[in-house]
Amino acid sequence: MDPQRARPPQLDALHEALDSGAIEQVRVLVNALHPGEIADLLEALRPTLREVVWGLVDTEDEGDVLVALNEEVRATLIQEMDSEELVAAAAGLELDDLADFLTELPDTVNQEVLKSLDQNDLDRLEAVLSYSEDSAGGLMNPDSLTVRSDVTIEVVFRYLRMRREIPAGSDAIFVVSRQGEYQG
Repeated sequence: MDPQRARPPQLDALHEALDSGAIEQVRVLVNALHPGEIADLLEALRPTLREVVWGLVDTEDEGDVLVALNEEVRATLIQEMDSEELVAAAAGLELDDLADFLTELPDTVNQEVLKSLDQNDLDRLEAVLSYSEDSAGGLMNPDSLTVRSDVTIEVVFRYLRMRREIPAGSDAIFVVSRQGEYQG
């Protein structure tokens, strides 16, 4: 765990539950947390306890937890997972997180993950992967709202009402040219 970060407050309760053998209580404690908090807890645990707690994390949260972990802990957990588990963990990730995650997986697992994506997601993933990992393009989430400069805000609102769903975390609309170049 990063020494700059505070000790997770749930760690004491988790240790008590582990020491008493209350595995179901540990499962409830862990899965009540946000994936980032689970990652903090896993990083704070010694390796033997980390393996026990990792086995209790809900399957649908595993990908988000892995992405939030530091590289060393993530690499250790990835080594212990089989291909099916890794593909399942990757399945729920946002494409920008998936792009980062793929770089740490064995090639055979990468191929399985890529086969599981539809063409639209493959195209968007390819766009994210075409940028350097630390560049703005490599950090972007491709699930953004874009419009051309000749589209009025009324048309955008009407479209969003019809769609009834916007990408999670969307808080901006980007104006792009017909070629997809950012304009504002």
